[in-house]
Amino acid sequence: MCPEENGCSTCQQRLFLLIRREGIRQYGKCVHDCPLGFFGIRGQEVNRCKKCGATCDSCFSQDFCIRCKRRFFLHKGKCLPTCPPGTLTHQSTWECQDDHTYKPSKDKQQA
Repeated sequence: MCPEENGCSTCQQRLFLLIRREGIRQYGKCVHDCPLGFFGIRGQEVNRCKKCGATCDSCFSQDFCIRCKRRFFLHKGKCLPTCPPGTLTHQSTWECQDDHTYKPSKDKQQA
């Protein structure tokens, strides 16, 4: 059992510790799965839920996003403000998809 005042500071081996901040207080809770916007990290002493990056709604790890926040496009696990050259924007999924008709401009050759 965890104290009601501050919650848990450790969890059973198979559970994740989720720390929520409320103003200046933080409250720990043991969960089976990390909630949306967090991903799980297994550690030697405690498993923790860590927050996804600022532009990411759902992630597999700190560096790999699965779904981006509104107005960001998903490209190879990253959330970008625009899709990179050579990709097309898929408006319904907000993903950047390869444009197979894209031909990059040739660099000017040095004389």
